[in-house]
Amino acid sequence: MTGCKIPHFGLARQHKNLREELLVATDNALRTGVWVNGPNTSDFTEWLAKRTQSWYALTTHSGTQALEILAHFETTRFHGGYKPRINIPNLSYPATLNAFINADWDIVLKDTDNNGILIYEENYNEEDYHCIVGLYGAAPQSKFKDAMDYNKSSVYVDGAQHWLVAEGNIGEGMAISFDPTKNLPSSGNGGAIVTNNKDLYEFAVSYVDNGKSSMHNFSGTNSKLSEVDCAHLLVRTLYIDEWQKRRKQIRLYWLEQFEDLPIRCLSRDFEQHSDQKFVIYTQKRDELLGYLMLNGIEARVHYQKALSELPVARPYPSPDMMSMSVMLSRGVLSLPIYPELTDSEVQYISEKLKQFFDK
Repeated sequence: MTGCKIPHFGLARQHKNLREELLVATDNALRTGVWVNGPNTSDFTEWLAKRTQSWYALTTHSGTQALEILAHFETTRFHGGYKPRINIPNLSYPATLNAFINADWDIVLKDTDNNGILIYEENYNEEDYHCIVGLYGAAPQSKFKDAMDYNKSSVYVDGAQHWLVAEGNIGEGMAISFDPTKNLPSSGNGGAIVTNNKDLYEFAVSYVDNGKSSMHNFSGTNSKLSEVDCAHLLVRTLYIDEWQKRRKQIRLYWLEQFEDLPIRCLSRDFEQHSDQKFVIYTQKRDELLGYLMLNGIEARVHYQKALSELPVARPYPSPDMMSMSVMLSRGVLSLPIYPELTDSEVQYISEKLKQFFDK
């Protein structure tokens, strides 16, 4: 929002700091005449596999397409009308649900705990698959460890918000997003798949190239990152650890400052958190949102509706309106958290929250 003194995202500030490096990287990439599947793509996927402790990595046009490809891999393996069934947390971005709808899965929307993480139930059907989402950057493997230890092949990971702290816990495969709102942003759209499954990797390599390397035994699409995209991402990888330290510093400061306020910080219960968002829960969410905006702080709501409330989800079993996931959607509020926030801005946001509740 242009009128805000403190915008919700710091992309303009980041570009100002990296402008010269990004311009050089752009020129170097374009001068080669190889604009897709070149050395920058190779270098970046090598870095990504190492960072996520995975054997294979490949880039896609978006995080959404990465998750769709993971979903299509499973349904392509089945024949005779059988549909795999997957449990999806009821609080997530709609892309999580859409990926499995588009791949024709049977879907069950499951309730979450009070941090928005899918609840593991010991009586799950052993044939079920699970989609784990690290909501807001939380490391969900600690909450869903039993399922991942029991059978990693039954778990697909939507790592769009938490992949930087996944530490090899990628299930059968993990989808990653480099959307500009994420911790490691592309200069446009961008995503990736990481996996330890060679068959999945080879399927994905063919799928992003319209099924070409599989001799078109299955359909696919055209889903790639350009050499410029990967060159820009490589520039940003040089700073990602520094940025993550700054995000953590802001989170820890706010956790201390907000301890006595009548709010709940959804990152408090996790030793590992990528701090993709700093989310609080309050029954006065809408009032606080308006107050912060009036004071030049752009806060946002992620997400205003649980997946079960979307028209596209009507055919699927889901939690009721009194469930934890629906309750969370009525009170969550995301504060700006990015490395380029100054100490004075971080303190100002804290002071304004305290002033609101003092009233």
